[in-house]
Order: sequence, then structure tokens, then C-alpha cells
Amino acid sequence: MKQFLYIFSIILILASCNSTNIVTIDVRKPASVTFPPEVTNILIVDNSPKLASLPQQEESKDGELHVLTVDSAKKVLLNSLNQFMNEEKYFNEVKLYPYRMNNTIEEVHPLSERKVQSICAEQGANAIISLDLFTISGQLESENTGYLESYHILGTKLGTLVRVFSEDGELYGKPIIQLDSLYTESFSRWSKSRENILQLNDLMAEICTIGADNLTGKFIPSWQSQNRWYYSSGSSKMKAAERLAKANKWEEAASFWKNIYENESNNKKKARLASNIALAYEYLDNTEEALSWINKAYELLPEQSKSDLSLQIIAYKAILDKRVKSMSKLHEQLGIDDETENNQE
Repeated sequence: MKQFLYIFSIILILASCNSTNIVTIDVRKPASVTFPPEVTNILIVDNSPKLASLPQQEESKDGELHVLTVDSAKKVLLNSLNQFMNEEKYFNEVKLYPYRMNNTIEEVHPLSERKVQSICAEQGANAIISLDLFTISGQLESENTGYLESYHILGTKLGTLVRVFSEDGELYGKPIIQLDSLYTESFSRWSKSRENILQLNDLMAEICTIGADNLTGKFIPSWQSQNRWYYSSGSSKMKAAERLAKANKWEEAASFWKNIYENESNNKKKARLASNIALAYEYLDNTEEALSWINKAYELLPEQSKSDLSLQIIAYKAILDKRVKSMSKLHEQLGIDDETENNQE
């Protein structure tokens, strides 16, 4: 019995030697819309219809508080979009058109070719971003949890429909539909419903800012923080490689992992090492080499395996596949010549 417990303890110790380390990497993502190089001045136009049956004031004369109006929320989104796009300094100028173009009730009417041409000529714009539909809603769900106290879930949802036109009135790609949502929770006295409205208004303003940030990424290549992982174990070489990775010395870490990989016979361990090397190359901004190594890791997996290792490598392979396929589009948007970059490498 003692011998069994001893062997079982050894197995547990060995199993715990392998660990997965989570790291964060900043990835440049291409925009949904690719503008020609001659597009330098952008005009944002409010072409959304008015919505019926919505509050028309934020606070009445007697001090009663209302939920933020749609027009006020939309103003937050448009102003934030204008600000964020200018901060990127991707275009020479981004500005808001001062006039509302659609005064109908709940009728979506895309800008006509002639209207786009007229506005661009008037404002000196090369392209128009037209907000053709804007919807926002807020919700408050309450549940009594005790004497005079309630548990609240506050939520808001935002929907936008955007079209992008050239100065000639031609549509760039398909219309962009975006949905965003945001939730929070709180405890408060049931008598303080006024505070809930204030919190809901803040939440609705925040979702409009988030929506504007997400829309900016549709028109300008954007940075996004993403999680990655690498594997380590108790061996001295793996610990040395881990220290290099934690110090952001990815080239040196890759060399350590390659050396271990070449002398390893166990396929699972080799797959972990190949995945680590792929991560190192991604950090070194060589996505094609990263994809090559994650493919090696994938080929080392047992057929039809559903282990955590297999699922992680398959997920990472999908990420790198997508990055490599979108690289030409990203380079075009950034004005980078693929052939020149390949020669530099």
C-alpha cells in the first residue's frame, strides 16, 4: 500500500511539472474598409431616421429624471467617433457634417449618389461615413433581497448601421452592421431609484463610446490585446527558456526551445515546444514562420484527439491562419510593400 501511494505521489508530481503560462500580445488588425491612398479627408454624416415612442427630454422642469434620449446618446457616439479617428492620425482630417440628413420617422434612406457628390464637394471630403441607423436601449431588472434593499442588473444595447461612400457616390463594400452591449450590477435602497437612472445613463453613454471605438477599427487598422500561451516544465532548459520569455527575449527563448525540440522524441512534448516557438516568432512579428511552426505542432497531434493540448494548438493554428491571410490587406492599408518587406527579412 505504501509503495502504491509513493508511485501515485510521483505521478502527481510529474503531472504537475507541465504548466501553461498566459501572456498578452498586441496584434494589429486590418480595418474592414480599405480606402484608396487618395482618400485623406473623411466626413461623418448623420443620416439616421428619428425613432418614435422615445423620451424627448432628459430632465423635466419639476426635476423628474428621464433616461438619456436617443439624440443625446447618438451625439456621444458621433463625437467620440470623430475624436477617435482624428487621434489615430490615419487621415489628414475627419470631421462631422453639421446637418442631419434624414428627418423621417423610422425610415432608413441611404444617401443618394448625387447627395454624396454634393456634400463632398461642399466640404472638401474624399469619402463619407454615413450613420444610417442608430438604436439604443436601456434596461433595469430588480429583485428584492431584503428589507428595503434590492439587487439591480443594469444593461444597455447599441445597434448601428453604417455605409461608406467615395466622393463619386460609390459604396465601399457592404453596409457595416454592429451590435454592442454592456451590463453592470449593484445593490441599493429601493427608494433610490433616481440613482439607478443616473447609473443607466452613464452606462448608455459608455456603450456609445465603446461603439465608437469599435467603429473606428472598421475604418482604421487597430491594435488589439489578445491572450496567448506557452508551455513550461520543471527541466532546467525549459526553466531557462521560460525566464527568457518572461524577459521578452523571444529570439533567445526560441533558440532554447528549438534546441530542446531537436533532441526530443516524445510527440506531445515536441508539439508543446513547436507551439512555443510559434509564439516566439509571432512576438518577433514573423507570422508566416509562426504559422509554419504551429503547423508542425498540429502534425504531431494524435488523430481525433480532444485533449487540452490538441484544442489549444488547433485554436492557435486558426488564429495564425487568419492573421497570415489578412496580412496583405493590412499592409495595403498601412502602405507597406509586401515585396520590400520580404526583401528586408
